[in-house]
Amino acid sequence: MSHPASGENFSSDLPRECAHVVIGGGLFGCSIAYHLARKNKEVIVLERRNICSGASGRNGGQVIQLEGRDRNEESIKRRLALTGENNRMLQGLSRELDVELEYHRTGSLDIALTEGERQELEEIVRIQKKAGDREVEFLGREETLRLCPVLTTEIKGARYRASDGTINPFLYTHGFAKNVVRLGGAVFPHTEVKKILKKKGKVQGVETSSGKKIRAGKVINATNAWSSLLVPEIDILPLRQIAAVTEPASALPICPVEAFLDGEAVYTNIQPGSGNLVAGGLRALAMSRQGQYDETVYQPEVTGAARVFSCLYPGLGDLSIIRAWAGTMALGPDFLPVIGKVPEIEGLYLSAGFYNGMAYACIIGELVSEMVITDKVPAPLVAFGPEKYYRKNFRWPTEYNCTSLSEFFART
Repeated sequence: MSHPASGENFSSDLPRECAHVVIGGGLFGCSIAYHLARKNKEVIVLERRNICSGASGRNGGQVIQLEGRDRNEESIKRRLALTGENNRMLQGLSRELDVELEYHRTGSLDIALTEGERQELEEIVRIQKKAGDREVEFLGREETLRLCPVLTTEIKGARYRASDGTINPFLYTHGFAKNVVRLGGAVFPHTEVKKILKKKGKVQGVETSSGKKIRAGKVINATNAWSSLLVPEIDILPLRQIAAVTEPASALPICPVEAFLDGEAVYTNIQPGSGNLVAGGLRALAMSRQGQYDETVYQPEVTGAARVFSCLYPGLGDLSIIRAWAGTMALGPDFLPVIGKVPEIEGLYLSAGFYNGMAYACIIGELVSEMVITDKVPAPLVAFGPEKYYRKNFRWPTEYNCTSLSEFFART
């Protein structure tokens, strides 16, 4: 299988019109465009920076089907209906795209560091099983350490799902983009959409920052954390996260880990073929909404990332962090994605609010393409429709990070 080159044969001349315009060259935009092209539909992707330059390329690569300590049975059912099918699709995706995706089913752990957390996780496992999660289980301390012996021996146990894993997000996204082009579509990086054109309640196309107008009957806004800038009627919340990478290490028996450390939610980590340890979803400073788009990494955040490695993996404390970066994820008003037809505007679709995109992209690309083509909402997407959030005002915290948002949603 081939790896997608960093400079795919993307197009340079914008068309005057196209049946389907996808805004956003991240994982979801490229997946939606790929599934449209696969169904022989005319489609282009417009991206303001490079392909995979936003959240899709600024995460830890974890494929976690039920992230977070979710106790809401309805929310659990909604998530698993999508992520379970996505996991099935991922198994054959490398072959389908002819791209090595570095996808591995390593399992994932949500670890308890205190006795209170152990009791909490045991209760969460019971709730999630009741909601239909047939796979999740609670492991005791010894079972967890046999699975991941480099973890701190201070752990009390963990929630575990065997079919979770890791993937290379760059190969994942570029694999879709490469195949959009192969199937006759076009991808335009460095092409910012400034406005979605509408007339009498119907989409007319888009206008770029250069003033170029492209006529289109259907437009899909897949810009995730930036989606409300183009569709302000639906409030999608940006959420800044930190990732870091260490120097290379020998192959280790590790898998994605979720934990609360010093009261902060952290997610870690994967080890790609290079041997470096990559951790995404580390502790980020609380910032204003506008500050959530800040891609600067601050010293306290790097120090916090180092502490995550040294506390959770004490035997790896001598590894140096060689790079850290920030990226902006997104959340819908219910901590769930918002996917579907935008009310009152025929031909406009939204796919946004994904905090953990790796676990959703395949199935969302398939379902959104089906919805766009048939103009009917597939059953799995009905619960995520934008209509219940349309023109609603939400009182978000003035400053927030992942941990404070988790507490905010728990109270509401």
